[in-house]
Amino acid sequence: MAELAWRKQRLEEVLTRPDLAARVRAGFASAPLCDHCLGRLVAEVGSGMTNDERGRIVRSVLGVAPPGEPCGLCGGLFDRSGEWVARATAALEGWQFDTLAVISHTDPAILTREEALWRLTGADLAEPYKQAFNRLLGTRLCQRLGCEADLRNPDVVVQADHRAGEVTVRIEPLWASGRYRKLVRGIPQCRWRPYPTSVQQIVGDPVLRAAGGEDHLFHGCGREDVDVRCLAARPFVLEITQPRRRHLNWDALAAEINRSGKVEVAGLQRCRREAVARLKGLRPEKTYRALVQLGADVDDLRLARLATLVGPISQQTPTRVLRRRPDLVRTRRVVAIEWQRTAGNTVELTVRAQAGTYIKELASGDAGRTRPSVAEVLGTTAACIELDVIGIHTDAD
Repeated sequence: MAELAWRKQRLEEVLTRPDLAARVRAGFASAPLCDHCLGRLVAEVGSGMTNDERGRIVRSVLGVAPPGEPCGLCGGLFDRSGEWVARATAALEGWQFDTLAVISHTDPAILTREEALWRLTGADLAEPYKQAFNRLLGTRLCQRLGCEADLRNPDVVVQADHRAGEVTVRIEPLWASGRYRKLVRGIPQCRWRPYPTSVQQIVGDPVLRAAGGEDHLFHGCGREDVDVRCLAARPFVLEITQPRRRHLNWDALAAEINRSGKVEVAGLQRCRREAVARLKGLRPEKTYRALVQLGADVDDLRLARLATLVGPISQQTPTRVLRRRPDLVRTRRVVAIEWQRTAGNTVELTVRAQAGTYIKELASGDAGRTRPSVAEVLGTTAACIELDVIGIHTDAD
């Protein structure tokens, strides 16, 4: 209270300056102004107070009577703030949220009057009416609904149309992050018409039901082919659109997903939108286990040539994905390779490689589109008959 009293005293002292007093007098001489709009004229002159409080001090110091009619600037917009709070509260009914932001579609007539007023008084100390309205409505909504203001990452956005007198709400997605392991072959990462299910559906459907949302989107740190298992923990972010509920039991949802026997998740939790950008910015090296069928017997001396694959390789877009990806030549790096014989002419490779390396083509050579390759250095055909992702090195390990 002592701090507020001191601030009021300082504002009163500042208002005795003839130059400032003249500017403010010019404002209310041009039109009757409500306390809020009067206070906005000197919004930069006294922190820690509302514009209404500033306006009352200005009126007291300069001896200006309250207007006997609606404000000549805002037309009574700020005096009707309670009505806007009621409209917004009704529009938010049925949605669970922790944070909100307020945005406005301005009334051109109010903007025109404000610009005309500022030509008389100057705008250097004033606060735009739209900014003041958004803050006022946001503050009162948070007080009434027990939520917090968050202009960067709100759960809901309240949209006020000043000219139409209407309030609508935009529901922001619910974001959840975690890591998944795909334990079986034959399912894609994201929904794909030829397949009855996907990692996205196995993970997303239970969360969608719990949140009462409209749909889900899936963002992965890279992806594995349909016929490839991902036994390493691949980071992902799940996006639920139009969620009615946000306070979910993430441990219970993870347990439900894991009962599928096809996909396993860990660390499932709510996150922010920025997690998607961070995820897409990751380019981790990966380690694969590849079972490769050779076209001829190869002795240990020739197998030792596989060590020469460590280093840069040239990969032209594989023929198997040309229909959906541009035909480009990319340079990738094999970081490490180990091998051991299995049955017959089959060898098991453990390959650590740069993100974006096509491992199947590293084995086959893809008719010369990948060089060097297992087939090239061994001098025989080579086909990857089984592939697993066994390491995703998001840390520098």
